[in-house]
Amino acid sequence: MKPDLRMKLLTFGLVGLLAACGSQTAQSPETSQDAQTLSETALGDLSLTGAMLSDASAASMSLQSVQIGSLEANAQSWGLPRRVTLILKALGHYIPNAASGSCTISKEGDLTDADDDGVPMNATITFTCSATGPEGATYDTEGSLTLKDTNDAQAQSGYSVEFKGFKTRVSSDANHSVTRTLEGTYTLDRQTSTYQILKKYTYTIERKNFSNTTTSSLVFDVSKTYTPDPSALDAGKPFSAGTIVVDKANPGSAVWTRDNNNRTLQWYTDPNLHWNRAVCQAPERILNFDSGAKEYVYTNPAGQQSTLRIAFSGCGDFQVTFNGQPVAK
Repeated sequence: MKPDLRMKLLTFGLVGLLAACGSQTAQSPETSQDAQTLSETALGDLSLTGAMLSDASAASMSLQSVQIGSLEANAQSWGLPRRVTLILKALGHYIPNAASGSCTISKEGDLTDADDDGVPMNATITFTCSATGPEGATYDTEGSLTLKDTNDAQAQSGYSVEFKGFKTRVSSDANHSVTRTLEGTYTLDRQTSTYQILKKYTYTIERKNFSNTTTSSLVFDVSKTYTPDPSALDAGKPFSAGTIVVDKANPGSAVWTRDNNNRTLQWYTDPNLHWNRAVCQAPERILNFDSGAKEYVYTNPAGQQSTLRIAFSGCGDFQVTFNGQPVAK
């Protein structure tokens, strides 16, 4: 196995894709490990938001990497909805070409996409897949996702994705793997001039390193507001730029589980997250935020607080800190 691939599997698998930066200053082994596992899961949730807000129109996706063997080209060979390609990309995943014979990917329902938003009217995609991908890693995919367009005649109407046992695994060998599992629903629901983001899903990461297996999951049941920038509304492209708000005075909550230990976290934006696909979009970047921060706060029974903060300072540039100290990639 190549050393660089092992390092990718043992550190943040998504961070390279998301263009993160940071260095490690650990207060103790326990807090360092907690911060690393929580931050990886929190970044996974943010990357899924990036996939939901990204441009999945035919024109935009044609500008993505479609070289032979790329995720985008292979997804096209299967005729997958373009939004599915973005979700796979947000997970740092890969599927083979339809001619490979190493996968079964079924599509059921109405795949019509009249408004060109990359979301079908109502279709379920089911994966049973195992293939060798970039750098010789094995990529396994299983489970299903169902995409429903709120109004297929209006690209700005919003949509939902439901995950059922949707699991991706990247393995460098029998002793090293990273598995990501999504279960539940994620919805963009248009109001009048804003959108309600409804998250009722669980994001789980299992990391195996020889006999040591760690699991981290975040359970979300929350609503937050996405407000398009006035310029985005005027251009008829509400998802090109806008602000995500979760008020500190009325924070969201999530249950974080690490290796059977449950903790209830409060989380909010401070300052509010600004999404700027219009300026920041690049083929290899999924997190097109350019400012703002998201904080997760845990208060222990003694009243002591620990804070994980993900702060953006430019297109796709962010730093993760735990109690004010940088967390490693």
